[in-house]
Amino acid sequence: MAEANPVAQTWIGRGIYVAIVLFLIFVHLLPLDTMTRTWAPPDMMLAVTFAWAARRPDYVPALLIASAFVLTDILFHRPPGLWAGIVLIGSEVLRHRSPDLRAVAFPLEWLTVSLVVVGAVMANRLALALAMAPQAPLPLVMFQMVATVMVYPVVTLLSYYIAGVDRPAPGAVDSLGHRI
Repeated sequence: MAEANPVAQTWIGRGIYVAIVLFLIFVHLLPLDTMTRTWAPPDMMLAVTFAWAARRPDYVPALLIASAFVLTDILFHRPPGLWAGIVLIGSEVLRHRSPDLRAVAFPLEWLTVSLVVVGAVMANRLALALAMAPQAPLPLVMFQMVATVMVYPVVTLLSYYIAGVDRPAPGAVDSLGHRI
């Protein structure tokens, strides 16, 4: 993606994000296992969204994130807009922290994203508890949260090598002179 001009590179990045989201939704909806699981896989869509929001926020605008997660709320039979709103708030927190995250080592970026993941999961549990809505068992949710945090480095590595999502240098600008 380094050969494309910055505007085309941004749109290519957005297209790749949409393709990844649609692929993850498709895989999630496949009836591969009909038995009840005792474990929960990591939330790959959350990990990809937070990795891209922390590293290249121009690839994942707020409307794109909100649309993707409202679609998953509807398809996965969750309260419409709740998880989408929480993820949108978390991604905006990471978007505003992304200039600071460029200059730090990866473990600190991982810690920051981990705190946002924990905050998102806890906010979702709290909102569902206040609404007295049915929830997944707490150990299952905690396992998924930890798995999502643990898979973040792998998602970041794959995003870099497959989609070219890297942290721009501090002070980098696009073709119009705006800071990235």
